[in-house]
Amino acid sequence: MSVKTLITVEELAHLPDDGRRYELDERELITMAPASEGHGGLAAEVLGVLRNYVKEHSLGRVFSSDTGFRLADDTVRAPDVAFVRKERLTGRWMFFQGAPDLAVEVFSPTDSVAQLMRKVQQYLRAGCHTVWVVYPETRQVHVLEASGSDRILEAADQLEAPELLPGFAVTVAALFE
Repeated sequence: MSVKTLITVEELAHLPDDGRRYELDERELITMAPASEGHGGLAAEVLGVLRNYVKEHSLGRVFSSDTGFRLADDTVRAPDVAFVRKERLTGRWMFFQGAPDLAVEVFSPTDSVAQLMRKVQQYLRAGCHTVWVVYPETRQVHVLEASGSDRILEAADQLEAPELLPGFAVTVAALFE
């Protein structure tokens, strides 16, 4: 039986850099394993596509999985890719206060669906507009929105977020090339 390590957000912020990534789930310290080649490559592809579009249109900033988002007093999550609209950026050197506008999670074979959906719900409860869950094995993207909209996109479908990224569209298949 494993023992849960409970810490505060402030303690998380002051952990020494030991090469690991951590999240905080209602004070429980979660150690994140390094990403696999496939996971890291797919996350980088999504990040690149979003970053190029966001930068070209001056919409805000795209963040990698190194960035922590303080979703609640006791919860800090680091999505694989995140987007925050320009008007919400603070430039602070602490965890971002609140959820990103768009959070992207790449599903890994080591993930549990229950744990991943817990993260999705935490993002949405904290004010995230849209969450994309990317499934490499099936080449699908599950789009969940704060409005309650929930759909699964196949390879030929267009991935869009018109309220956040006006004019942005990419086929799901393009993410896996």
